[in-house]
Amino acid sequence: MEYLVTILRSLFAFFTLLLLTRIMGKKQMSQLTYFNYIAGITIGSITADLAVRSDRDNTLHDLIALIVWGGAVILLGVAGLKSKKTRLLIDGEPSILIRKGIVQEDVLSQVRLNMNDLSMMLRQKKAFSISGVEYAILEPNGQLSVMLKPEKLPVTKEDLQVPQKVHRNLPTTIILDGQMANHEMDELGLSPDWVIGELKKQNITSVSDVFYAEYLPDGTLAIQRKKER
Repeated sequence: MEYLVTILRSLFAFFTLLLLTRIMGKKQMSQLTYFNYIAGITIGSITADLAVRSDRDNTLHDLIALIVWGGAVILLGVAGLKSKKTRLLIDGEPSILIRKGIVQEDVLSQVRLNMNDLSMMLRQKKAFSISGVEYAILEPNGQLSVMLKPEKLPVTKEDLQVPQKVHRNLPTTIILDGQMANHEMDELGLSPDWVIGELKKQNITSVSDVFYAEYLPDGTLAIQRKKER
């Protein structure tokens, strides 16, 4: 009986957490800021307590705490959409660590970073020399965004005036393990007859023989047959 109660409590906690994460949205799940990160950990911890505690009084307290935390995060998220001041209070704002090639010592001190920290973060962005950096911005989520000086930027096709192909769509899987992905095909405007015709061009007579087929931006199919058993 005790094990059954634990199973039921765990399922209840699981679906409660699932509901909260859906309501809070993708921003919370992506942990865009330090606040999102801490809130996510706290909500997860409360949910864990809700799943394993045995006495009824603590269960009610955990449930109330979970609802309060989830509701507070949702309300602050809505307030952040409507108020810039609230958004800055919750998320903070970016800090410019390097401006026009010059390291901002006062800003480094404010965010409690030293030059070794900055150099490490730059290397993670493949900027191995501070002298080649035009701007470095510490984002509210703790990640560093880097813009190199113009002479340090890699050459692009636009710089070389190379004609570029227009991508009509993202590469999309339309057959997986012998089954057509009807929703994805509808989104791309592809018919089953067209797909079967493309398979026949590669001497494949049945969709069930295809392990994987991807519709590419140039309008062709990349196909991998199933292994023969």
